[in-house]
Amino acid sequence: MFSLKEIVGEIAKGSGLSEEEVKKKIEEKQVELSGLVSPEGAAYIVGKELGVNLFREVKKRTLKIKNVIPGMRLVDVVGKVVNISERRDFEKGGRKGSVVNVTIGDETGTARVSLWDREIDILNKLDVKIGDVVKITGGYVKENGMGGCEIRLGRGGRMEKSDIEIHEVADSGQENQELKVKSICDLKEGEYVEVRASLVQIFRKNLFFEVCPVCESRLEREGDAWKCREHNRVEPKYTLVLSGVIDDGSGNVNAVFFRELAEKIIGRSVDELRKMGEPAQVYEELPLGKEFIIRGRLRRNRITERLELVANWVEEADPKKEAEKLLGKMRVKD
Repeated sequence: MFSLKEIVGEIAKGSGLSEEEVKKKIEEKQVELSGLVSPEGAAYIVGKELGVNLFREVKKRTLKIKNVIPGMRLVDVVGKVVNISERRDFEKGGRKGSVVNVTIGDETGTARVSLWDREIDILNKLDVKIGDVVKITGGYVKENGMGGCEIRLGRGGRMEKSDIEIHEVADSGQENQELKVKSICDLKEGEYVEVRASLVQIFRKNLFFEVCPVCESRLEREGDAWKCREHNRVEPKYTLVLSGVIDDGSGNVNAVFFRELAEKIIGRSVDELRKMGEPAQVYEELPLGKEFIIRGRLRRNRITERLELVANWVEEADPKKEAEKLLGKMRVKD
């Protein structure tokens, strides 16, 4: 698996551009995709657009889970099943559907495999249970709302049982990480933390992005229409991504808020924001200086080399509520 530096070098070599020009294109692609794709994922997309086949080596071997990144296609990966979610049935836009999430892992990490509708039957046909080892062939990878990887089968992907033995599974799941309450100056990459900080800057990128109303994956533009990889042409559902800088007095860090968390920060729903029309008006009303309690995972943006907190929970700081909570803890100790 190429590192970002190696990917940039390969694109430069194959396209005739300088490495600086390639890096700029990768940054522009991330902005275009509203930061929903990792630097590596954006790099693979840029390579494809420039006619550089970066997947020629990847296709020849099964990847370790830590090397699976959003934006990849035709991915082969083997993992031990560590969790199978309950089947979730839903109805959107008059269409009924179902989804089951299977978490697989190896010694390098874990990833979620999302099975939709008829794909769920695979679990019954193969009699897949927790502890079994499965192989995903020809899948593709998208980024989930927490900055992690989600593997999809799509039309060309397959799942089958494997005889490969996996004795240890690295615990990289955020759900199992200990929540640490920390100051920003003490944050470290990979931690799952809670910070109390003020929103001090907003990056003026496009707040809205288009997702499939059925599976909520990012849509691609096809002429005058929007297309989902799994559900073909659909009417887009709009959701939000908000990124900026938070500061707690000890330091600052970039932070990213998706969907309902972005709505919570802004104080308006996505429908209300779209009706406002001018993005400038939205930015004028953003609550700079307001203090929030934020939980999420720390990752490093490999282009800017800055840590960023990908939020999965947020609420406005309430001094009275916090004081009551603290007094309750003191009474228990007494």
